[in-house]
Amino acid sequence: MSNSSSHRSIFITLSSVLLVLLVTLLPFNFTAEGVTFRSAMRSFFQHASGFSDIVGNVFLFMPFGIDLAYELRQRRFRPKATFLLVVILSTALSLLVETLQVFLPWRASSWIDICTNTAGGAIGAAIYLAWQHMFPNGSRAIAKQIRHWLSPRMLMVLSVLWFVATAGLFLVLEQTVQIATWDFSLASMFIFYSAFFIPLGILLAMITNVLKHEPKLYLMLASAGIVLPAIMMEVLLRGTDLRKTNLVMSVTISLFTLLVVRGRLGHLLRY
Repeated sequence: MSNSSSHRSIFITLSSVLLVLLVTLLPFNFTAEGVTFRSAMRSFFQHASGFSDIVGNVFLFMPFGIDLAYELRQRRFRPKATFLLVVILSTALSLLVETLQVFLPWRASSWIDICTNTAGGAIGAAIYLAWQHMFPNGSRAIAKQIRHWLSPRMLMVLSVLWFVATAGLFLVLEQTVQIATWDFSLASMFIFYSAFFIPLGILLAMITNVLKHEPKLYLMLASAGIVLPAIMMEVLLRGTDLRKTNLVMSVTISLFTLLVVRGRLGHLLRY
């Protein structure tokens, strides 16, 4: 593996780690007030994670498992060793997160979270290893299809479709079930917003990949494409009663999807 390829693959893996830390530790308002070893242990073994938390944990760690498996296989690790290392490092990352969450007043650490986080990493590794086994030349085929689709006209059409579909669905949800008044858990809200803003991040990654030789236009488009839709959706849902947490989550999901997908596209399109 060349040095440039190695650096790109490491960046891709680190971006997944950073995404996990942001989602689990934001807004980083750590405090040791009221924290004791006994209370931390009681919370760790007695806190029951809900179904949405379990699903969110699995999906959050799946990209980490895929990326780490890819990184290890690029470095010629055997499949069994790759899977085992992904499980071990997923557990280690989860332990780090759960330990830090002890010092976040609105978070609760749990052994169930460690199990589901580790399961997410293992599933991600299994998906990558199965893909690599069944489609050894799959990357070249995907790269060919992506080049065919990465035309400015097609990306513009997809962007308009995303805007119309998302705005329409938000309006329907607000008018029929008044979704703005629902009391979402953080994990449920993350899953809900991800359904809308992950596709946006993917679209922006494709568009900015086409515009990679125009850095100023790239930065302007990426900034506007991330911030403006987040504000627009909050206005459609809540009018002028904007919620900072929701805006931060929308922007974070779009931004990191853009960074992660664009890094992968750049790595994939070398074929």
